[in-house]
Amino acid sequence: MTSKLLSSVLLFIALLPSALLAHDARPVVVTLTEQFSAVYQFSVRVPETVETNNQPAIAWPTDCIEQNRVVGSGGSNGTVTCEEPLAGKLITLDYPFYNPSLATFYRLTTLAGDNMTAMLTPTRPQWEIPLTAKRGNIALEYLTLGIEHIIGGLDHLLFVLGLLVIAGTLKRILWTVTGFTLAHSITLSLSSLGLLTIPIVPVEAVIALSIVFLAFEISRDHSNSLTYHYPIIVSLGFGLLHGLGFASALGEIGLVQNEIFISLLFFNLGVEVGQLAFIGLVSGLFLMINSELKKSRLDRHSMREVITRKRMELLAAYVIGIPSSYWLIERVAQFIL
Repeated sequence: MTSKLLSSVLLFIALLPSALLAHDARPVVVTLTEQFSAVYQFSVRVPETVETNNQPAIAWPTDCIEQNRVVGSGGSNGTVTCEEPLAGKLITLDYPFYNPSLATFYRLTTLAGDNMTAMLTPTRPQWEIPLTAKRGNIALEYLTLGIEHIIGGLDHLLFVLGLLVIAGTLKRILWTVTGFTLAHSITLSLSSLGLLTIPIVPVEAVIALSIVFLAFEISRDHSNSLTYHYPIIVSLGFGLLHGLGFASALGEIGLVQNEIFISLLFFNLGVEVGQLAFIGLVSGLFLMINSELKKSRLDRHSMREVITRKRMELLAAYVIGIPSSYWLIERVAQFIL
């Protein structure tokens, strides 16, 4: 029973990267700004993973006429004139061939300065624009956005997994994760508010390097390792860089101008909720493993248990290190070549 459980859990962890790489975590961003009464400027921004021949377009209500639409590799923009304002009407984002499992984030700014937002899953193609803006909707949408970003952000999750392996005990995990949370919250806020500006391409490369570093630390003899003795130092230092990565994703969507604090706060809370859900899942799996090890009546300090734990750590090092090494090479090449 123990060997079967170990095999299942380790297989799940090993397959996690390929599962999460199956789709882009970033949503399509549709922005509508009312310039004059019932006249809107629009833009559709799509991730680079969307093929050029599969760029989506907005299907407008029948009383609207689209004008001056310009299509590029990153999406499209233009203007649309309607007989009446869009409030209360349906709009749809249509793909020529298929939706590549992408969510859609909508934001409409009215002539009066009100903001209406919605985060639609790939199975919900239509947005019924509300008649009036509601503060609670913005909070919920940015909370959802934060959760979806961290769950779909494989690099951040692998970094958190590395921290869990290194921290080991519950007390150390709490301190380490708290340090990571505080650090990335600081740089996320500063960068999103425009108080800190750093080019994102080298930041993304250093984020990949931070994950490679954790994989290396896990794989070697860590009896005298500073990382293992004080993991909070690592979580604080690299957490500042990961916060800049979160800010980059939020920057693609933008903050609702008259609700900046609400937007930023709930996006950050969403990141924390998703992060805690991942930590709970991984911790639960390892608790199951420890429970099965105890049932096997092995002595706690027996050589067999030590070997088992070492093998699990080495597997974690490979699961973390292989994709992060690829990202490191890829991201360094982006600003060198």
